[in-house]
Amino acid sequence: MELLRSLDYRRNWFLPLLVVAGLVWLSARWVDYGAIPAVGDLIEPFAGMAALLSILAIATVVAAYLLRPVLDRGPQAERALRWVGYGLIVAFFAFMPLYVELIPHASMLKMTVAIQFMIVIVGLNLLTGFGGQISLGQGAFFAIGGYTLAIGFREWDLPWGWSLLIAPLIAGVLGFLIGIPALRFKGPYLALATLSLAVTITPLAKKFEEFTGGVQGVVMFGKLGVPFWQDNLDRFFYYTTALIALLVFILAANLRRGRFGRALVAIRDNEVAASAMGVNVALYKMTAFGIAGAFAGLAGALNGVVIQFVSPDQYSVLLSIRFLVGAVIGGIATINGAIIGGLFQQFVPDVTVSINKSAPDAIQAIILIVVMYTMRYGVAGFLQETWRYARSGLRLRKPGAGVTVVETVVVVEEEVVIVRQDGGGAG
Repeated sequence: MELLRSLDYRRNWFLPLLVVAGLVWLSARWVDYGAIPAVGDLIEPFAGMAALLSILAIATVVAAYLLRPVLDRGPQAERALRWVGYGLIVAFFAFMPLYVELIPHASMLKMTVAIQFMIVIVGLNLLTGFGGQISLGQGAFFAIGGYTLAIGFREWDLPWGWSLLIAPLIAGVLGFLIGIPALRFKGPYLALATLSLAVTITPLAKKFEEFTGGVQGVVMFGKLGVPFWQDNLDRFFYYTTALIALLVFILAANLRRGRFGRALVAIRDNEVAASAMGVNVALYKMTAFGIAGAFAGLAGALNGVVIQFVSPDQYSVLLSIRFLVGAVIGGIATINGAIIGGLFQQFVPDVTVSINKSAPDAIQAIILIVVMYTMRYGVAGFLQETWRYARSGLRLRKPGAGVTVVETVVVVEEEVVIVRQDGGGAG
């Protein structure tokens, strides 16, 4: 009992959480809830999520301890290990078509769309996470990319490859221009101003029916093929999207580490101080809007190529909110968090429907609230904090628990100095 009381549960919360989640999960499977059987259906998946979170934390701690001899060799070893991690992520997506059928609720199309969502979210992370500019209008730029493809195909019979070049340019320029009036807004006012973009894109698409096809949209089924790869177009579009996403992530990482990223962070933390240090606040804000818009436009064009259909119903206001939620869940102030956010927004809706078909949106809202309370910086930020905690030295017991204090009297230049030494307290 003394050992249990001395454990530091605040720092090592993942250990009791795993035990509690396991007990709750077992009770949900064994206990008969009588008149409210749906309670068991809801408790079981949330207990499973808590257990998964604990397992991720424990795995991160174990990995930090196992890799400590390598990491202690210096910055070069740490950098090499980081590149190994990036290589594992690339390998995961490179070999995805071989085992996609083994993943629950997964398919080639869903994985392709998830990667497209990642492209949008990484641009939103640059704009909101590092730049501090809240945007609820990324769905509008996503729609601009899709309609650029559709109008080019409908009016000029433009090959879809050219649309992948034109769409980000148009969306980027519009994003840059929209950043001009957005300079006068901050916080929730900026969010409402950008939300107006997402609200107006659907009526505009229905208004200009001669170009956009109106409510019926633009159908391109079977017309956006590849002459030299007709056997398995799903796999071709998957690898094309994955390769473009890899280039986008490399570009975003370089922007984040360079002068542009440092300027964005300075503007986010203190706009007045950044301006006093010579940062052109207006230019950097507009550029951030342009980059985020270009990424969303590129993803929208890719989405139109894969689905081969574009209609106003695809670009509702909810789409912009989904992008922001994915960024928050993954880690809005990270680059790698966009991967988690894209997968979350593509697969969690299917999981929530399997849990309860009558209230999937409510379950997603509960998940978002829980994540925001337990992981302030998203899943990626949570893993980084756990990694730093393990690297700084795992302490299982509370400070002072079981510590033996030894006092040694030392005479230094006719002054008495008491040296206190702690022993036996680290867990």
